[in-house]
Amino acid sequence: MDFTSSSVSRDRAHPRALRKAYGFEDSIMSDERPVTTAPTLLPTEPVGALTTRPTIIVGIGGSAGALDGYERFFLSLPQGSGMAFVVVPHLDPHHQGLMPDILQRCTSMPIVLIEDGLAAQPDQVYVLPPGHSLTIMNGILLLDDLELAKGKVIDHFLESLAADQGERGVGIILSGMGRDGTRGVQAIREHFGLVLVQDPQTAEYPSMPRSAAETQLANDVLPAEELAPRLYTFVTQKAALRTEDVSNEGGQPGAPLQKILRLVRVRTGHDFTRYKRSTLVRRIDRRMKSHRLEDITAYLRLLQDSPEEIQALFQDFTINVTSFFRDVEAFDELKEHLRDYIPAHKQEMDNVRVWVAGCSTGEEAYSVAIVLHELMEELKDERAFKVQVFATDIDPEAIEKARTALYPREIEYVVSPARLQRAFHKQDGGYQVRPEIRNLVTFAIHNTFGDPPFTRLDLLCCRNMLIYLSSELQAEIMAVFHFALRSGGLLFLGASETVGRDRDHFSPLNLRWKIHQRGDGVSAALPVGQVFSTNSLVPSPPRSVAPPRPARTENVAQLAQGLLLAQHVPPAVMVGESGEILFVHGPTARYLELPAGTVLTNVFEMARGNLRYELPAAVRQAIAERREVVRAGVPVEVEGLLRTVDLTVRPVPGLMPGLLLIEFQERPEGGAVPTPPDQADPMLTLQRELQYSKETLQATVEEMGVSMEELRSANEELQTTNEELQSTNEELTTSKEELQSLNEELTTINAEHHRVIHDLAQANDDLKNLLDSAGIATVFLDNALRIKRFTPQISQVINLMPVDVGRPISDISVNLQYEFFARDIARVLDTLEVFEAQVQTRDGLWYLMRITPYRTSDNFIDGVVVAFTNIHLVKSLEQQVQDTAAYAEQVLNSLHDPLLILDNDLRVLTANRALLSLLHASGAQVKGERVYNLGNFALDTPELIGLLHDVVATEEGVVNRVIDLQLPHLGRRRMKVEVEPIVSEDRAGVLLLLKLEDVTALLRRAAVEGEDLTGDAQEPGSDS
Repeated sequence: MDFTSSSVSRDRAHPRALRKAYGFEDSIMSDERPVTTAPTLLPTEPVGALTTRPTIIVGIGGSAGALDGYERFFLSLPQGSGMAFVVVPHLDPHHQGLMPDILQRCTSMPIVLIEDGLAAQPDQVYVLPPGHSLTIMNGILLLDDLELAKGKVIDHFLESLAADQGERGVGIILSGMGRDGTRGVQAIREHFGLVLVQDPQTAEYPSMPRSAAETQLANDVLPAEELAPRLYTFVTQKAALRTEDVSNEGGQPGAPLQKILRLVRVRTGHDFTRYKRSTLVRRIDRRMKSHRLEDITAYLRLLQDSPEEIQALFQDFTINVTSFFRDVEAFDELKEHLRDYIPAHKQEMDNVRVWVAGCSTGEEAYSVAIVLHELMEELKDERAFKVQVFATDIDPEAIEKARTALYPREIEYVVSPARLQRAFHKQDGGYQVRPEIRNLVTFAIHNTFGDPPFTRLDLLCCRNMLIYLSSELQAEIMAVFHFALRSGGLLFLGASETVGRDRDHFSPLNLRWKIHQRGDGVSAALPVGQVFSTNSLVPSPPRSVAPPRPARTENVAQLAQGLLLAQHVPPAVMVGESGEILFVHGPTARYLELPAGTVLTNVFEMARGNLRYELPAAVRQAIAERREVVRAGVPVEVEGLLRTVDLTVRPVPGLMPGLLLIEFQERPEGGAVPTPPDQADPMLTLQRELQYSKETLQATVEEMGVSMEELRSANEELQTTNEELQSTNEELTTSKEELQSLNEELTTINAEHHRVIHDLAQANDDLKNLLDSAGIATVFLDNALRIKRFTPQISQVINLMPVDVGRPISDISVNLQYEFFARDIARVLDTLEVFEAQVQTRDGLWYLMRITPYRTSDNFIDGVVVAFTNIHLVKSLEQQVQDTAAYAEQVLNSLHDPLLILDNDLRVLTANRALLSLLHASGAQVKGERVYNLGNFALDTPELIGLLHDVVATEEGVVNRVIDLQLPHLGRRRMKVEVEPIVSEDRAGVLLLLKLEDVTALLRRAAVEGEDLTGDAQEPGSDS
C-alpha cells in the first residue's frame, strides 16, 4: 500500500488548533479534570441495569511514548458519538504512567482507569493500567495477567473485541514500535468490524501502523487527526444502502447491484451474484461510506471510472483473513480422526489426497499439511503413506503469498514451539515453512463453484467460506464436495457452518468442530447449475427442486429441463484454443484424469488412453476448419473396461473467439460398432501414434523457437537486473553498517535517557517530599499569573483545588487580610527583586510571604513563586517577649534606687526612671551606650569601671561598696554600689545589674553623730 500520496504535511500543527480546524470549537474543555476510577461491577448485579450499551466499542492500540497520536485523535473527535473507547498502550508494568492525566486534557469525556469487571459505557475513555492484559466479554472489561498476552496486549484485546462485538467492534492502530496489533486488525475484519490505521508517514514510530496497513485490511489509512472524524462519520452516518434498496420485487438482485457485480466479474473473472445478499450490500455500503457517497448510482459511476476501486471492492468481497491452527482443538480432533481413517482406508504407500478450498494466504493449508506430516512420522511403522494437498483460492495475490511460504514472527503466538521447530525455520525476520512441508502443498487459482473439482479426495477442508454464500449455492457446493470425496472421506468445515440439506450424505464425527464423514454409495452427477454461467448474471437453476405447486408451472418446466439435461446431455467441457478448461458439465472423470503433482486444467494433459491422441488432433482440425469434427468409436479404458466413445469437437460462435465444446458420448455396451481396421492393426495404430508425435514435435519445435527468443531477451534483462542488484547489494551493505552504528548510538542514548528519566523521577520525588516536609505553602504562577502548581498546604492561605490549575490567580479567593497581594506579585515580575512581608489570614494566623521570580535553567523568567511560611508561633513569642519587657520595665520603674542592666561589654540594656532622673537623661540617650559615657561621663571613674570588669571576669557580685561620683546638677556625691551578675543557663554571656544608692546625707549625719564610717559602708545599727 502506498502511503506517499498522503496530503497531510509532516509538519504538525499544535493539537489544540485541531478542534477549530475541524469545526469542533464547541468541544473545548477544561485543561484539568480528575481521573475517574469506576467501581467494580458486582457479579450479582445485572449489567443491563447499570449501564447503557455503547453504539460501538473502539479499541485503540499504540505506544505509550507516542502521545502525539492519542492527543490528535481525541482533540479532533466530536462529542456525543455514543462510542466507548478502550486505550490499550504498551506500558512499563512497573511504572505508573501519566496517560490518563494527559488524555484528560484532550477530551471532555471521563477518563476511567480500568478495573476488573467494568462495564463499558458510552462516551467514556477506558485506559488499561500497567501490568495487565485485557479482554472483553458481553461488554464487560476483564483484566488478565500480562503473561497471557505473550507480549501482544493489543492483539490480545482486539481479538477478544472482535469475537465479542462482531460488527460493533472497531480497531485503531496508532504510532508504535513492533508489529503488535496486526493479528488484531485481521480478527476485526474477519468479524466485519471497522479498521482504521494512522498513516505511517505521520507517526512518530511507524512500525506498528505500517505492519497493520500492509495487511491491506484497513478501511482507511489517515493521519491521527483525520481518523476521529472518519470514525465519527462511519458510526453516525446511516446506512447508505439496504438490501431491499438493491432488490426487485421478486427478491432478485436489482439493476444497480447487477451492474456492480458485472463490473467486478469483468474485471476479476469472478461472479458474486449468489453470495449472501446482505454480505454484498454491507461491503458495498462500507465502500460507499469510505468515499462519502450516499447514492448507489454515484458509486456505480465511480466503479466505471476507477478500476482500482473495483479491485478494492473485490478484496472486500474476498476477506483473506486466516491463521495457523485456527481453533487448535478442532485440528487436534481432526488429527485423531485421520489417525483412525488412514490405516482403515489406505494401503501401503497410497496417496492421501486433500483439498483445502478457499485457502487464502495458505495458513490453513500448511496447518493441515503439518498435521499430516506429523501423522506420517507417527504411523510410519504401522502404515506408510504419501500426502498430496491441493490448496485453492480465487485471489491471485493471496495465492502468490501462500506460495512464498514466508510468514511474520507473530505466528509464534499461535503455533506451538514444538511445531515451530519442526515445520519452520527463521528467515528474513519471519518464519519460512520447511521444504518437507512446503512440497506437500500445491497452490492454484481455482473457483470452488466455477472450476472442475478435485476428485477421489480423502479430506476436504472448507472453513469459514460457506457462511458468505447463499443457501442455494451452499447446497450446490455440498453436492460438489460429495462428488469430490471418496466414500468414507472426511469433510472439515468451519465452526459456524453446516452440511445443510446434505446431512443424509454426511455423518457427523464431531458436531462441535464440524468434522463429517462422507457416506457410502456412488455420488450423483454434478448438477447443471454447479458453476456460474460465463455470460449471465442470473443464477443457474438449482440442483434440486421442491415438489411443484399447481399454480407455479414455471417450476415444473425448470424441473423438467434440469432432469432432461442431467440424464440425456452427454458429459462435455468448454475449452479455449490452447486446451484450458473453462466449463465442465456432467461426470467427465471417466474420460479426463487429474494426474498427481501440479494442478492442471488443460484438457490435453488430462485425457485418458486413446483420447490423448485423438483429442488434440480433433481440436486442431476444428480450429483450422472452423467446423464440427467427430471421432467416432474411440476405444477408451474406463474403470478397467474397454468402452467405445464418440468424440465431438465443435466451435462455439458468439461470446468469445476460440471457444470449443468437447462432448464425450459413450456408446451402450450392446451397441458397440466393429473395431475399425486401422485400430485393429497394431502397425496402423503405431503409425497413427507416430503421426501424432510428429505433429506434436513440430509444434513443440516452433514453440521452442519462440521460447528461445524470449529466453534470450529475458537473459539480457536478467544480466542487467543482476548488475543493478549487485550495486543495490553494495549500497545495502553500506546502509547496514551505518544502521548498526546508528543502532549502537541509539542504544547508548536510550540508556542515557533511562538514567536521566530515573534521576528526574528521583529529583521529582525528593522535591515533593521536601515541599511536603517543609510545610511551606507554595504556589507557582506563570508570566500571565496563571496557576501552574501548588503544594497542599496552600489551601490554608488560598482556596485552591486541582481543577484550578491554569486559572488566573486573580480569579481565586485569597484568605488574607492583605489587599496588595496582586500588586506585590506584579512588582516582583517587573523589578525581579525578592519581596517579603508578614501577612495575616482572616483566621488570625501569621505568615511570612516571600515572592521570588521563577528562573529556568537557561535564566529565563517564567513566572513567580509565592511561598507562605507559618510564623504564627514566632509572632506569639514576640508578643510574649514584648509583654514581659513591659512588665519588667514597670517593676524597675517602681523602685526608688537607680538601676542599670549592662551586658558584658558594659553597654546599657535598660535603666529605670530613677537612674534617668539621676543622670538627667532620656531612655533613648542611654540605651546602648557604654556605662562610662552616661551623664557627661558621670560614671566614668576607674574604681567603678574596674569593679564592673572584675564582676564580668569573676562572675561574683559586689555589695555595699561606696564610691564618689560627680553627678550633673548635684555635684560630688557619695554612692553605695551593688553589682549582681546575671548568668544565662548555657553560660554563654553575663549581664550586670548595677544598683546605686546616694548615701551622702547618711554619711554626713553619721559624722555629726561621731560615727567612724570610713571604708566600706556599714548597715545602720551594725557594730563599727
